[in-house]
Amino acid sequence: MNRSTMLAATSAVLALTAACSSSGGGYSSGGGYGGGAPSPAAAGSAQAVQISLSHGHLVGNAGRTLYTNTADTPAHLICTGSCLSLWPPVLGKASIGSGLSATDFGTVHRGSSIQVTYQGHPLYEFSSDSQPGAENGNGLTDQGGTWHAAGAAVPAMSGGAGHGGGYGGSYP
Repeated sequence: MNRSTMLAATSAVLALTAACSSSGGGYSSGGGYGGGAPSPAAAGSAQAVQISLSHGHLVGNAGRTLYTNTADTPAHLICTGSCLSLWPPVLGKASIGSGLSATDFGTVHRGSSIQVTYQGHPLYEFSSDSQPGAENGNGLTDQGGTWHAAGAAVPAMSGGAGHGGGYGGSYP
């Protein structure tokens, strides 16, 4: 890893820790994001989000890597407030590419918006991924969870009906 990449990664981790440790967490059933910045899809929209598979992980619009957090569940979204400026939620409905199964995708309500889920896991982008395919957020930890590039390695969730309940295991 070259020096500029290491500095960028260190800065991203420090910013992430500061933003997410102060965000509180919790699911808001009311409108809005508690001051956080929504992703490019406008709040309240049901815009289609193109999702495809690239190099073993999911990518969204413009080829940006999509992430899940191990502590995040549809009933308890841990990234709220200022955390959303670092980890924008993928808002809208999934329009999936070849090689992906429509049954793996769904949505969860985030205030007055809907967020895309993959195998029950809410999806996010990472603001420090400035180039398509970058995975700078992979393996970062905060708020009791670890961020992982979403893809075939996402474990099945346990408990509850359908994709509800908690996470059944850890990522490889």
